[in-house]
Amino acid sequence: MKILKLIYGLFIVVLLSLTCYISYNISLSDLEKKLLYLLEYKYVHKPVKFKLNFISIIKKSYQTNNYFKLSKEENSSLDIVYSEIEPIVYIYNTHSNEEYSYLKNNFYNITPSVREANYILQAELEKYGIKSIVETNNTINVVNNRGLKYSDSYKVSREFLENKKIEYPSLEYFIDIHRDSVDRNITTTEINGISYAKTMFLLGLENENYFENEQVMVSLNNYLDTNYKGLSRGIYRKKGKGVNGIYNQDFNKNVMLIEVGGVDNTIEEVSNSLRVIASCLSNYIENHKLTKTSES
Repeated sequence: MKILKLIYGLFIVVLLSLTCYISYNISLSDLEKKLLYLLEYKYVHKPVKFKLNFISIIKKSYQTNNYFKLSKEENSSLDIVYSEIEPIVYIYNTHSNEEYSYLKNNFYNITPSVREANYILQAELEKYGIKSIVETNNTINVVNNRGLKYSDSYKVSREFLENKKIEYPSLEYFIDIHRDSVDRNITTTEINGISYAKTMFLLGLENENYFENEQVMVSLNNYLDTNYKGLSRGIYRKKGKGVNGIYNQDFNKNVMLIEVGGVDNTIEEVSNSLRVIASCLSNYIENHKLTKTSES
């Protein structure tokens, strides 16, 4: 009986030790994310970007159980190791009711739309260190609630643009995501064994300064043609009776209307394309920064 109690006691000790070890290592490995979450969302309410030495200092403090009891040198460095990232990209939908293909095996029973595409693009841009803001208001709901016509959608999204720019003066790039209504064979391509929803840039020719927007779209389209041949359907230039002709592109030269796939594309194909678009935008933004720096 004593032997059984001894074995049981040893088992409990080992189990507790193992639990503490696992808990400690998981907590430590996840510490950076927890710190970012607490500081960004609970206390700061603005995105914070940390240098690696800040995280290493906190981990050191955590490991030795001397929570934030740092040396004088380490404490003094904390004032300069982080900087707030201001959003520079605004993502929205003038036609927020445009949906993609619904799959019967969709676990969540949700038909994906361009609104989901917004958040996918936001997440992909985040990987490049680019902070973006996604519009949470539904343009079409506002149109319906005001008794407006569907063609008035651009008036509503114009309001969103103006309000968001006032709220976030740092915004420089404005992405209006749409999806086309043409057949799947027109909106789908395969590159290196991966299926993509084709993209297309829409340019309004009734904006007096449309050539400025055109230069931006040409640059983006050239990047796609060079690195992902066949992904882009090019630049669709529109004007005349029955079309908007401006698409709010007079608001800023960096207002980009991008058609991502069509009604028959899956959200996976759209996601693949948005990953590329994020790379494309990152490249353009970086080059734009270099141009501004050289001009100044």
